[in-house]
Amino acid sequence: STSSDDGNNDEKFLVIAGNGHFLHYCGVPERVLDENPKLVDDSCLVISASTYEPLEDENDLQKELKVRYGDSGSNPADYIYFYHMSEEDDDEIAIKEETRKAYDKVGESAALPGNALKAAWIMYSMGYSEEQFNAAGSDVYNFQGVGNPHIHANIRRGERVLDVGSGLGIDSFIATHATGPEGEVIGIDISAKEVSHAQKRAEASGLTKTSFQVADMEKIPLPDESIDVIISNGAFCLAPNKKKAFAELFRVLKPGGRISVCTTTTKMENLEEGVTWPLCMRMFVAQKELQPMCEEVGFENIIVDDTDSAMTMELPEHVLLNANPERNRVHVGGDDFKHLENYDMDAICARVCVSAYKPLLNAKSPSDLFPRTR
Repeated sequence: STSSDDGNNDEKFLVIAGNGHFLHYCGVPERVLDENPKLVDDSCLVISASTYEPLEDENDLQKELKVRYGDSGSNPADYIYFYHMSEEDDDEIAIKEETRKAYDKVGESAALPGNALKAAWIMYSMGYSEEQFNAAGSDVYNFQGVGNPHIHANIRRGERVLDVGSGLGIDSFIATHATGPEGEVIGIDISAKEVSHAQKRAEASGLTKTSFQVADMEKIPLPDESIDVIISNGAFCLAPNKKKAFAELFRVLKPGGRISVCTTTTKMENLEEGVTWPLCMRMFVAQKELQPMCEEVGFENIIVDDTDSAMTMELPEHVLLNANPERNRVHVGGDDFKHLENYDMDAICARVCVSAYKPLLNAKSPSDLFPRTR
């Protein structure tokens, strides 16, 4: 703040808060104005609100204002910004929120000991090597995934790697081992509690070039053409707008960069109607849609590898004995889905790994054509 020559304070305030604190000057605004009454005549309140129906003209606008805020004179704000949101957009927000809450719950118990032997069986079955298993660290039981993205990623030393939907960090730590101290690994996930756990693990292990942050895969907080290779293990299963997510991967990849995305798909275009399917299955993309989707985004040399597609995995009984009941899980079954026990999931779904490259024709400098690691 500064003072003018006549001694008057010309301090200005910008207050940002949620609608609950803004509407009708309740909460934050009134506190500011109570402390600074001279600002009342010089203040301006702006709020925003979503609407499912487009407001075509003044009559539509006035009707919407009356429905939301009452008759003229109710004074909800000086300016109201309405933005159109489709029901599809609203559904996507709800799905992301449900996903975030589910995985936050998993993150809450991630520090509790788990079943490393079970993780070893699963990872071995998916093609992880002993070296990769050991690189995952002491809490390898926090492995989350539907496949092995490292097979097609072929991460090399010195590369900058992005792990989309990094969860509790297991695949990120394996990537860190592959890229070495010369490289860098960035993990993003929608769950703040899983990100917090993974970041603490990285710091405790002294991995200064491995970091995690909360982010949406449809809005990756990284510059264009800044990543050499992208891995993802299961996150795309629950992405509401998969084409938008693939477009974001394409944007942040350097020319010649590659992706290796493990996800679960449906073998049919639509699931059987009249059946209650879990959220994850409702979000699965049809397997046949993946290649054309990636082509539309701009990827080339696209492979949808379904050589390890089985949904079922038989584990010896002794492997399951050491489960910790205090650890939270996402997929725990329940009475709501008992009817699915009669379905052959291998006939309905398939686990796949999508690998693809960003064309070198997108190169904008000699370093894009002759990167140090290629």
